[in-house]
Amino acid sequence: MASNRVRAIAISLAVALAPIGAGAVWAQNTQAAPTATSLQATIQQAAASAAAQPGFARLSAQAKLAAIQAAVSNALAASGASPAVISAALVQAVASGTVSAGVAIQVAAGVSPEAAQQVASAPAVTQQLAQTGQSATVTTAATDAGGAPSVLVSLQGAASAAPDGGAAAGAGAGAGGATTAPPTAPYDPCAGVVAAYCGS
Repeated sequence: MASNRVRAIAISLAVALAPIGAGAVWAQNTQAAPTATSLQATIQQAAASAAAQPGFARLSAQAKLAAIQAAVSNALAASGASPAVISAALVQAVASGTVSAGVAIQVAAGVSPEAAQQVASAPAVTQQLAQTGQSATVTTAATDAGGAPSVLVSLQGAASAAPDGGAAAGAGAGAGGATTAPPTAPYDPCAGVVAAYCGS
């Protein structure tokens, strides 16, 4: 008789505790959705890991751009964040000097055409491009029979003007002569970036 009572109590406890246990497991498995702020550490760590690769400092500007872009893209894709949150996080990273405007635009272009346009037109991004004398052009083009859009990003580095380029251009324009644009350098992914990984 006593064993039946003990068994009944044990069953009652198991039934009562089951929902609590299931709720605890669900709470442990449910992670908060990523936000633009929470992704800042992800972006910074990804860029730093790319720059920590042997020989990064000796790479060309284009190779540095590709390495940082790939690392940040992979990290953001693994975060499970929505395109809107990724766009906001990239703009915030540019504003804080974690990544350059060009890196942010290139990463956003891999997400969607809308994300690329949103990042490229953000004031923090356009301001950094202007301050560093660099430029970015984003165009959307359909490349397959279904009309699926693809994003083309053209990045230009700071123009290297001649010592008296301004006066020469003015004289040429005044004389009705053709003027030629000064040559541009490859886009520098470290221009405007305050992060330590771009220091060398």
